[in-house]
Amino acid sequence: MKPQTGTGLANGKIILAGEHAVVYHEPAIALPIDAVYVKADIVAAKEGQTIQCELYTGAVDEMPKAMAGLQFAIREAFKVASTKEVTAHTFTLSIESTIPAERGMGSSAAVSVAVVRAIFDFLDATLPEETLWDIVQGAETISHGNPSGVDTATTSGTRPVFFKKEQELQTLHLDMPAYLVIADSGVTGNTKQAVQHVSTLQERIIDPTTQETGSDAVQSIGAIVNETKEAIEEQNPQKLGQLMSENHERLQQLGVSHDVIDTLVDTAHQNNALGAKVTGGGLGGCMIALVETKEDALHLQEQFMKQGAQAVWIQSLAKKENTK
Repeated sequence: MKPQTGTGLANGKIILAGEHAVVYHEPAIALPIDAVYVKADIVAAKEGQTIQCELYTGAVDEMPKAMAGLQFAIREAFKVASTKEVTAHTFTLSIESTIPAERGMGSSAAVSVAVVRAIFDFLDATLPEETLWDIVQGAETISHGNPSGVDTATTSGTRPVFFKKEQELQTLHLDMPAYLVIADSGVTGNTKQAVQHVSTLQERIIDPTTQETGSDAVQSIGAIVNETKEAIEEQNPQKLGQLMSENHERLQQLGVSHDVIDTLVDTAHQNNALGAKVTGGGLGGCMIALVETKEDALHLQEQFMKQGAQAVWIQSLAKKENTK
């Protein structure tokens, strides 16, 4: 008899526009990225509840404190999907991820999404979107304190998300003849430090020529995000690229880019990119570049690797085409 099994998938995410400004009630836009993903497989076992992943292999009950959010997701998924006690189920859960951790690509939310989907599949139970949302948000709250919901929405969905603090998330329709090239700089970012740094600049002049303060730059980013939304709706890659570059300049003014990121952004501009910017918390992490053709994307991928990027992914922005 074939053992009981279940599988769940989730994709990564990047911030297209609005990082840091979103802290100050400006909007931001995040994109699902299926060039990176998490796959969870669960199979019935004779005894025990075991998890196998890069960070830990062992009993679910003995998972380290750093994985408390995922432990919650596992227990809650069984509790909601099954009429039996959680302890009545014996299984081995394996997790494979190509999403780099601590790069602002939604790694922790994606793992929870994939695991919850796998458990519901394992139990042959229907998983409503609201249930998935509630469980993953619960896990993210344990892991991160007060999550916006953006990572949960983008790693479990297929459409870009337009979001603003204390407002309902809005999904956007994206179908554009262009490609995003995403490069991991190899430098671990520091979101907390970057956020603190931006907060110190709010009342300070960051441009002696224009007398602009950090607060002015943040508001400018908010305006760029609204224009980015229009560029997506208009399916206009040239406009989108220009706005990405403007956004990067503002983030540079706020001191949250990095020399390695700036070198990759310059490389993008020298190789047919329509625009390029840092993405996520900054002070390292990842950057993104927009190009029009697959050939340009492959060429830029090669150039980024020559510049020392740790990894480079290509994502089509056309509706049904996925590039891995």
